[in-house]
Amino acid sequence: MQQLKHDVFYIIYNRKYRLLILLTILLTAGLTIYTAVNVKIEEDILIHSFENFRQFFWLLCAYLIADLLSTDYHSQTFKNIIPKSSNRSDYYLSKIMTATILGVFILLTHVITSWIVIGSAAAGMELNYFNIFYLFLGAFLSLFLFSALLSFVITLSGKETVTIGTGLGLVLLQILVEGFDPAISAHFPTMYVVSLDDLISESLLTAFISIGSYVIFTLLLFIGTIKIFRKQDLFI
Repeated sequence: MQQLKHDVFYIIYNRKYRLLILLTILLTAGLTIYTAVNVKIEEDILIHSFENFRQFFWLLCAYLIADLLSTDYHSQTFKNIIPKSSNRSDYYLSKIMTATILGVFILLTHVITSWIVIGSAAAGMELNYFNIFYLFLGAFLSLFLFSALLSFVITLSGKETVTIGTGLGLVLLQILVEGFDPAISAHFPTMYVVSLDDLISESLLTAFISIGSYVIFTLLLFIGTIKIFRKQDLFI
């Protein structure tokens, strides 16, 4: 897909994204060392390290996703970009996929960095961690939904500031209310990366409904975005 290739190369060669990956590495290293010094149960160092990083992870992802989705609105480059897509649905499908993969890559960067930092200091110690498969599945589902939601926002507003503000605002709101009702907040996108494993362990039916809801809402947001996007005159 020509559009996907364009978006991937845009991320690879954009200095801003490389700097944010570097920030992820430095932030992970700092939080991991801080956690190692203060944690009571040494075997849980990596778990507590990610719990400290998770909120920063979502704030980073909210900004990166909103920034990637709003690039062509900000620079007014639709005349050059849209003709590369066979149809307009390819444009947003590529954006959502690229944004999701970028978020998952940030998570992977954190996991590898934290393991390297702790592994060098705790050689031979058996460390506890999340189920890696469910960790990344939860991240993929929640990032895919969030990317589709912000795609809908940018299509409606056409403004970069509104999209970034909405993304960061939604993340901060979820973080603030996470502790009110754990049973409900376990289904929040910001919590899904760590809660999906528990949901599956406690009730397969609940987990199936939750995952199905994520998929359905993502599809609905994507379809809604495309319907609006196709009606817009982007070449004025």
